[in-house]
Amino acid sequence: MRPDDILVCGYAKTGCHWIWETVNMIVKRRAEHTNYLKVIAFLEMAAPELYDALPSPRILNTHNEYEELPDQAKAMKTKIVLTTRNPKDTAVSLYNHHINLKEVYNYEGEFSDWFQFFLNGTVDNGNYFDYHLAWEKAMNEHPDHPILVVKYEEMKQDTQAGIRRIANFLEVPLTDDQVAKIATAAGFGSMKKKFQNQPTEKLIRKGEVGDWRNWLTEEQAKKLDNLSKQFLTGTRFEPIDRI
Repeated sequence: MRPDDILVCGYAKTGCHWIWETVNMIVKRRAEHTNYLKVIAFLEMAAPELYDALPSPRILNTHNEYEELPDQAKAMKTKIVLTTRNPKDTAVSLYNHHINLKEVYNYEGEFSDWFQFFLNGTVDNGNYFDYHLAWEKAMNEHPDHPILVVKYEEMKQDTQAGIRRIANFLEVPLTDDQVAKIATAAGFGSMKKKFQNQPTEKLIRKGEVGDWRNWLTEEQAKKLDNLSKQFLTGTRFEPIDRI
């Protein structure tokens, strides 16, 4: 790890790619997408020589929990931008991630079948609620480690305010014009266009809040709502269902 590294963390499909691109633009102070794919900066997927070759300051990405981060990141108190998203939209996005990457997952099941995997935590990052409780515990135990929680729904509702909040956390001064331009470049249409005709294109699907209503049955939604109330009430990760 380098002293000026920044980590973008989060459970899969909670806006990690979106926020990673946005943080890159904030740090560069320019509304320009990266000229390389996020996988190069993905700690648990990229070969070390790939992210070692990135210029500083590096914006690194991981889906790992706090305890699984590099020891140096914890020792140096590397700044962390932590994404979160309501579990219902996360589930829908993760299901489509599995379906659209057949060469990786080889999965063709229906959402009704896959939903039980999400509930059981037998998916990429394990149980959604355990994951967030682990981060809540880590933040309580390490209050001196700078960690900013960015909620997907709040970022969608007011992207410019979200950009300012992240920039303040990273101590990057931005003008109103820079914020406006970065917000436009970070918009869903702009992001979709960037990844056109690339392998990543299929991973940029809708970017909506509330699409779960088109997928979850009333019973499925109630199950996730009850689990949210049981495990996330009073934490930093209380879900937002609508904006």
